[in-house]
Amino acid sequence: MKPESVSGRKVLIPPLGGMPRPHPTARKYVLEGEAFATAWKVILLADPGLSERAFAHLNKRLETKLDQVDREMSPYRADSDLTRFNTAEPGSFVELPPMFTVVMGHALDTARLSGGAFDPCLLDAVEAWGFGAKAVPDGLADVSGLSGGGWRQLTWQADGMVRPQGVRIDLCAIAKGFAANELLRLVKAEPGCVAALVEVGGELTGWGVQPDGLPWWVEIEGADAVIALHEMAVATSGDSRRFFVHNGKVMSHTIDAKTCAPTASNITGATVLDPACWRADALATALMVMGEAKALDFATRQNIACLLRVRDGDSVREVLSPALEAWL
Repeated sequence: MKPESVSGRKVLIPPLGGMPRPHPTARKYVLEGEAFATAWKVILLADPGLSERAFAHLNKRLETKLDQVDREMSPYRADSDLTRFNTAEPGSFVELPPMFTVVMGHALDTARLSGGAFDPCLLDAVEAWGFGAKAVPDGLADVSGLSGGGWRQLTWQADGMVRPQGVRIDLCAIAKGFAANELLRLVKAEPGCVAALVEVGGELTGWGVQPDGLPWWVEIEGADAVIALHEMAVATSGDSRRFFVHNGKVMSHTIDAKTCAPTASNITGATVLDPACWRADALATALMVMGEAKALDFATRQNIACLLRVRDGDSVREVLSPALEAWL
């Protein structure tokens, strides 16, 4: 984004531990592809000495990491570790790879923190409403036999978990953010790389600055604001990407665990800024479910930097948490 495009908008600059040093001679590379049925992109700045061979090897490592996340956590793949857990005999212990259990630990921590507003065990409801591998239902889904809160029955272990009766995991609301973190980690470890902006399915994380010293300016989805991303991530959950309309009502893909139905809150979009993209990803989902009053109270108590887009009749207004207001 050009700096002049920032004019007239809210400009959000997170606290910096120290100004990152620009590299005026750095070369720009763009790597991109598809994973998790969505697009990913890395804008990379590197010293001119980075060889084409090193660049190709880095690209391969990024693709391999994305494939690993997909192979372990995709609910759409019959051969994924997540599907293996979800189809295991109830009461049996399922061995799981280390990366999966790390993400599962993050998911359970966020579920506890949010009082279940973020629930990683709603796959049955997601599929019933047509937001999984199945088609969108003709009318309202029958979820009378479903209930949320299955995550409370899970006991986290570093090498796997016991699958409780009726519990099926869905990590889609945290896996993309985690994948973005992993890609940036690989970029940082590559000698010669000096800055990068990583996007996976709309979730972004940034490091360093552009050659002219300007930050990575990123637009907040659906809002009149931009943020400077350095050692910071941004994730948005909303009802504008995946939804269907029933009797004139927007049915969001974000499921409320209390009803096992699309959230009926007055929040149409929630954006979270956090150093960890996985946490921003998961918390954005939780805030969508809570509704304005509870979400703002939660964000204030937990010092979460967030922007909420709230329906107010026929209009939408923006509400910033105190932590985010401090960045103006």
